[in-house]
Amino acid sequence: MKTQIPRHNDIGEKIRAKRKEKGITLGELSKGICSVGKMSNIENGHIPISAEDLKLISEKLNTSSNFFSDPYIETKIQELDYQKQKINDLISLQNWIGAKTELQSFEKKIKEYDIPSREIDYIFLTALLSLKTNQQPKAEKSFQRVIDSNESNNYILKLKLRAFNALASIGFADKKVSQSTALLERALELSKESPTITKEERDNIFYNLSILNLYIGSLPKALKSINSVNHYVISPIETEYIKILIRFLENTSSTEVRKDLLSLREKLHQINSHEGIIRGWALTVYTLMTSLPKENLIAKLKQPFWSDTEMISQIDSLKETSLSLFQLGIYVSLTKNIDSSIIHEMFNKTKPLLLQTDNPLLHARNYYLEGKFYKEVQKDATYALELFQTALETLDDWYEGLLKADILFEICKIKSVESDALIALELYHSHLENQFLFCHFHDLSMPSFKY
Repeated sequence: MKTQIPRHNDIGEKIRAKRKEKGITLGELSKGICSVGKMSNIENGHIPISAEDLKLISEKLNTSSNFFSDPYIETKIQELDYQKQKINDLISLQNWIGAKTELQSFEKKIKEYDIPSREIDYIFLTALLSLKTNQQPKAEKSFQRVIDSNESNNYILKLKLRAFNALASIGFADKKVSQSTALLERALELSKESPTITKEERDNIFYNLSILNLYIGSLPKALKSINSVNHYVISPIETEYIKILIRFLENTSSTEVRKDLLSLREKLHQINSHEGIIRGWALTVYTLMTSLPKENLIAKLKQPFWSDTEMISQIDSLKETSLSLFQLGIYVSLTKNIDSSIIHEMFNKTKPLLLQTDNPLLHARNYYLEGKFYKEVQKDATYALELFQTALETLDDWYEGLLKADILFEICKIKSVESDALIALELYHSHLENQFLFCHFHDLSMPSFKY
């Protein structure tokens, strides 16, 4: 004799709702289990359901039978959803210990309540915490599990798109531009299954594509992508910034960009966006420092620049970025022969920040800039050579970026190494001076990926 499941008011309603969510007809669900009429009566609550039939129905709907039979399931789901939001909040607040503790509790409750539909949330949150705590291999593995999930509903679709965006951000951080672009294109194609439901995720995809295209210099594609953002989750200020950056990279006259740039920086101050202020100053240094006369630079930029960078450098997560911003100021000041006293001040402001980071690229860049200063301003080639060699030794062995090329170039010039290769490099360097500036400091001006 079949064991009957005690009825509660909405067991049949839950079966019907889940069936419709999965896009399964009444006939398809009843096939191999019972007649269509009986299944209809079960859904309408006219007759009880046996444990055996509920097991078969649950398997077809890829849902735990507990979801249908437990009268307290909604309360348990609400509890898990509240905890999921709490974990998200803890990650946003960078409370890594709290987030990890809540994640462990979250996993335990999913098993205890027998609600496997929330396992994908656990996997995604684990990936997010791993990404935020610099455990990229673990994050990649977990995000890929989300993407590979066989579950198919609107919520899972949105979660998969977030995972695609996050994986693309990891690829971009590793300068795997082609890989990141392919991930975002896959995500965009997947989002077409339900463009209305996934409108927020699509905004993030277009925004991230604009950043990728900016980085590789494909400015028409970057503009097309940013113009596709409909501002469901991305503020107009953020898209305005991207458009100004496109104009800058198109070699638009700094005079044309200046007014919009200063207006944008004022807006960023008003909303107290620290990362936005950094990016605004990066472009300000690019444009205004290179166009204003020296006396105007001192009068108009020095104090607000000091004030903003001082404020930002107090934030632990932005100390390295603040250091890069000072280094950018030094780099531009050296190329434009700006008052050496200002350069001295900026070098002095880098010293305490260097003590708070073990990033070899930032340390090497500072040695390189000091070498440039002693070579070009102090006219002390001997000490400059020592600084360039120290910069080279400071870089990681595997590093093959532009900074290494610039350091070797300066060493060869001081040592008076003559070769056709050096002449070619000097010509190449002079033609691409503006691009070199962007490539060295793109991390300051490029916004972060959104996911």
